Amino acid sequence: MAKVQAVKRKSLAIQVADALRDLILSGDYAQGEQLRQDDVAKKLGVSRIPVREAFQQLEAEGLVVNVPYKGAIVSRLSIEEIDEYFDIRTSLEGDLLARAIDHMTPEVIARARKIIDRMDSASPTKWGEINWQLHAEIYAIAGRPITLEMVKKIHDNLDRYVRTQLSLSEENRERANQEHRHLVDLCEKGRKDEAIGLLHDHINGARHDLIKHMQEND
Repeated sequence: MAKVQAVKRKSLAIQVADALRDLILSGDYAQGEQLRQDDVAKKLGVSRIPVREAFQQLEAEGLVVNVPYKGAIVSRLSIEEIDEYFDIRTSLEGDLLARAIDHMTPEVIARARKIIDRMDSASPTKWGEINWQLHAEIYAIAGRPITLEMVKKIHDNLDRYVRTQLSLSEENRERANQEHRHLVDLCEKGRKDEAIGLLHDHINGARHDLIKHMQEND
């Protein structure tokens, strides 16, 4: 009989990375802002070693870039990069949904609807997090964890921009929630082609709104 290993608690570096990620996504650290190890360590009450490791983790996720002679900088996405991210989302998420919809269960549908109910009253700072929970709930049943992790990183990179956009446009958020409800209804009925088409429209609608907002508010 194999020996069962005890579940390890999160390392300090991972905890620091989680805290920094939240600070970046919430806008506490602005795009292009330099992240000094000493300052971050003091703010989070840790030594510099886990902060340095956290920087490496966030660099792998695309939230931080390492600039020569400056160190860690909060990344700033260009409109072209955001456009490409949405192209990738359309491809990967469409594939995940196509694989998931044939295995959709009443339990998944019920959980998805509960998540959407929470989105109705969520603040812009929480909406992106709950939005990802909804997409992850639907896609997880596809059984493609590597693809799902790639999609999550894209959502994380775009979330700080979406938060800003949603804080200025209640109409966009209401439309997104209506599309989410319709998407779950189509999944429940097994109408794959319509669901994938709606998902593509949903992603491209968010792309259009976000890029338009960025162009108007440079």
